[in-house]
Amino acid sequence: MEGEDNNIIWKDKTGTYKLGYSQKLMKEQIRWQKINFAGKVALVACLLILIIMILYVLYKLDTVNFFSGVLYR
Repeated sequence: MEGEDNNIIWKDKTGTYKLGYSQKLMKEQIRWQKINFAGKVALVACLLILIIMILYVLYKLDTVNFFSGVLYR
């Protein structure tokens, strides 16, 4: 039969239901949106950690007077 391969059949306690193709696509889209959001949060966290590390290194270099020591040798 044509068109039935576009439907997903699932059962629960009350009977059998069919999930339409557009509903399947919507579920897939929501799944990918969640994955993208988690990826963006992880990327922002990595960038913040990197910025904090760079600022800490610059602060430590300033306290050691590394640049002044190189200039006045």
